[in-house]
Amino acid sequence: MKICRSLLFRIFLLLLTSVLQINRSYALDESKSLVYETELLHRINQYRTDNGLNPLSADRTLNKLARSHSRHMEEENVLSHDNFENRFRECRHSSCVENVGWNSPTPRAQLRAWESSKGHSANLLNRKIRYAGIAKVGAYVTFFACD
Repeated sequence: MKICRSLLFRIFLLLLTSVLQINRSYALDESKSLVYETELLHRINQYRTDNGLNPLSADRTLNKLARSHSRHMEEENVLSHDNFENRFRECRHSSCVENVGWNSPTPRAQLRAWESSKGHSANLLNRKIRYAGIAKVGAYVTFFACD
């Protein structure tokens, strides 16, 4: 019985460590942010196509603007839409939307949070947008999408 408990405890620790490493790779390790961002765009595009809309294309300028905003939120330790007008002006599009998020350990969790919010979901399903930038810095993520 003692060996069985010890084995079960070791298996439990191994599983717990694996789960924590998966979540840490998204939430804490900035070198993994590209994986998070890519998967989040993929999941957003799946959500859009499931709702009869075209997928979004990644855009370098919008990514740069999203990264700058996520970095700003990380530095200030605040979730915000500060300076949205500046990002909108700088991207030179006629229509843009923005979602921000904080502390979602996986892209799936972030998308679920946005899907459950009427306003955020409306942004994701906006028929006008065609291009997107997504950036994760620390625990902060910005989705900035335009026509």
